[in-house]
Amino acid sequence: MNHEQEDISEEPGAMSREPGTLYGVGVGPGDPGLLTLKALEVIKRVGAVAYPVNREGAGSRAFETVADHLPEATIRLPLLMPMTRDRERLEQAHAAAAETVIAATAGGMDVAYLSLGDPLFYSTFGYLAERFPGRVEVVSGVTAASAMAAALGLPLAAGDTPTVVVTGQAHAALEQALAMRASVVIIKPRSLSEESLEMLDANGAWARARGVIELGGTGERVLEKLDRESAAALPYFAILWIQPPE
Repeated sequence: MNHEQEDISEEPGAMSREPGTLYGVGVGPGDPGLLTLKALEVIKRVGAVAYPVNREGAGSRAFETVADHLPEATIRLPLLMPMTRDRERLEQAHAAAAETVIAATAGGMDVAYLSLGDPLFYSTFGYLAERFPGRVEVVSGVTAASAMAAALGLPLAAGDTPTVVVTGQAHAALEQALAMRASVVIIKPRSLSEESLEMLDANGAWARARGVIELGGTGERVLEKLDRESAAALPYFAILWIQPPE
């Protein structure tokens, strides 16, 4: 039975019930073994799970991570969250996703939004939560930064060393982090600009660079050595780490 985008309306009088709760559930970086017990408890109990897709009909790593644990009766709600920097398009997508979740919870049904990593750490869940008028609860998940350190078998930071997380687009923040001699985690490194790559060259950062591709997935690959060319070719599901200088 296919429950995806199933009719979520309730029987007459259901609208008078107290609206359901929206849960933001972190499912970790994509490895089902890194699901927390609390995350499993919530996704098995709620009436519906929502999850982001970047286009209509696309798959979802967050959903795939929990798929084997979902009861057959659980309603599936794929929500369009396009990968774009077009503010107007993003605003429309976030508003439409919120409307879908609000409608699902109107009759009292709880909904869990599945988020890779942690729901409050570079996640689309925040856009839903700020638009949702009812009760919101969050279940933390293992972040990509922590899972990356585990995959590499190296401490992310120690002592008083600062740890800085930046996106590939944040050139100024990356420059400041390198100047701080910080442990630097770069998420979405595919978007590193030529200017940023040149700065990493000048800083001698490649000798301290490590990375992981498809973290938590079946195709996970640890990168012990990186240079400018290989960093520029990293796919979307990759994370880059610049160890602090000694």
